[in-house]
Amino acid sequence: PITIKIAPDLTDKQIEIIANKLLQFEIDGVVATNTTITRPISNCHRTKLLSEQGGLSGAPLFDQSTNVLKLLAKVLDKKIPIIAVGGITKGEDALRKIEAGAALVQIYTGLIYRGPVLIEEILTAINTIKK
Repeated sequence: PITIKIAPDLTDKQIEIIANKLLQFEIDGVVATNTTITRPISNCHRTKLLSEQGGLSGAPLFDQSTNVLKLLAKVLDKKIPIIAVGGITKGEDALRKIEAGAALVQIYTGLIYRGPVLIEEILTAINTIKK
């Protein structure tokens, strides 16, 4: 299987084009999203982040990546699974990603800062859907 990871810095039109190409070429999945190179002030809780180079990940990316996820979910209409990535630091974050259209959730930065307790929180939050 092949999955494609896309950036959160794309326009809505670019995301729609990519989603349609994923369908056209029968790609197995899409990862939403990679790190961001933007530094919106609302996402940067520490002013130091505004001047750093490279990709920004973790909590500051949550809203931006979730917006991309929602648009992908709308265009893909469950024909291709979406793996949600970006700013998942608590169980409720994972739940929001699934509610936005994710089939799977990947954690990385949140796991580094929170440790294994994050996994239990995510499972507890996701299990509320099943009830």
